Amino acid sequence: MPLYEYECPGCGKRIEVLQKMGEDGKLLSCPECGVTGLRRLLSATAIQVSGGSGAVPGPGCGAGGCPAGGSGFS
Repeated sequence: MPLYEYECPGCGKRIEVLQKMGEDGKLLSCPECGVTGLRRLLSATAIQVSGGSGAVPGPGCGAGGCPAGGSGFS
């Protein structure tokens, strides 16, 4: 199930909710003030590459990385 983030239009409190795809936040209520009709937010996506060091290759470096001391260009 996807994790969605919602914001309360009344107090601005943000919550995360596990929901089935296609469900909305119309029936959700704010845990702080009780207002219903929370607004779904767009969240940044995080991805993890297995076996990687977590470092992002620089410009010109392919998926295999740059050779030590290399510029990434052949």
